[in-house]
Amino acid sequence: MSTVQAATMTQPGEIALREYPKPEVGEDALLLKVSAVGVCGSDKHMFNGKMNLSWPVIPGHEFSGVIESIGPEANRSMKVVGGPLREGDAITVVPGTQACGKCWYCIHVPHRPQLCPNRSVFGFRTSAEAPHLFGAFSEYVYVPGDAFVLKVPEGLSMERAAMTEPLAVAQRAVSRALSPGVPYAGEGFGAGSRCAVMGVGPIGLFVVASLRNMGAGEIIAVDLSEERLGFSQKFGATKTVNPSALSREERKEQVLSWTDGVGPDVVVEAAGVPAPFEEGLDLVRRGGKLIEVGHYGDPGGVEIRPHQVCNKDVDILGSWAYPQVQFEAALDMLSRTELPIDDIITHRMPLSQVQAGLEITGTGDCLKVILAPDE
Repeated sequence: MSTVQAATMTQPGEIALREYPKPEVGEDALLLKVSAVGVCGSDKHMFNGKMNLSWPVIPGHEFSGVIESIGPEANRSMKVVGGPLREGDAITVVPGTQACGKCWYCIHVPHRPQLCPNRSVFGFRTSAEAPHLFGAFSEYVYVPGDAFVLKVPEGLSMERAAMTEPLAVAQRAVSRALSPGVPYAGEGFGAGSRCAVMGVGPIGLFVVASLRNMGAGEIIAVDLSEERLGFSQKFGATKTVNPSALSREERKEQVLSWTDGVGPDVVVEAAGVPAPFEEGLDLVRRGGKLIEVGHYGDPGGVEIRPHQVCNKDVDILGSWAYPQVQFEAALDMLSRTELPIDDIITHRMPLSQVQAGLEITGTGDCLKVILAPDE
């Protein structure tokens, strides 16, 4: 029997290559040969024991690859964008399976399928049971019939296609700021809106790129890393602030000087630590919007004064993942944009070096690690 190598996390802090039997595809499934997979901050949170999961787990939810085999009913059971699927097609897959359609959230809030508690998510699901391969830190991924699959446009690299997922996260965060859709009256994000992004790691950079793509005016990037601030300017930031160079009050004065003394219309917190959320609330203008997209893990809390929320008449909105269809917009942007998206990939490593990839993620000059199966 042929086998497949997959990097398996057996408990926090322990990950190693393990062999699994190569599965036969079911009637409505497909077997994907992985071409590229990104290492996400949530993968590092998992490695550091910040997630409550059923071990063992094969991580990896930002991925692209080529269909090696496909069941006869897969095109009927899966949601497919880009035409019928065939062996040899390059695809990317939404990590979350289709919503169940029967729970309270599916019935009452169907436009937010990511809230369905009955979905399973590639890269977070246990690999204990056959066919095991439910994460992309692997040579292959087993894609079941309830998946949402998109064909990769011709000419788009597999590395770039693997970044569809983090871009979808960022696009959804920006979309949360659109309501009620009358920016000319100061209500909701629109062309010319002035924005600040707190934290410009991979998600923050994609937020900057999405804001630029959607016509934002001033885009202020805030980060402790001068290198990341430099990247943010390539992605569309017009101004930058390094908190290590200015006091809290000086930072606020600087941002106010760029926004007619009132603050940004929209602030997006993408740093994933509590302090920038509180500072973002202080910076956003009265009647503006504060979007929280950075806290997929729980690093703790921060003190907030309810009077400030009330006095500012501010909208505070969380952004958790995305509807599956967001992948289509993200993939389209990746195939059309002239922004230097590929520059976000600072490290490329073979799958055998997965632990090193996890350890450097979020440190120093590392923005995005892309893993590929060993040749």
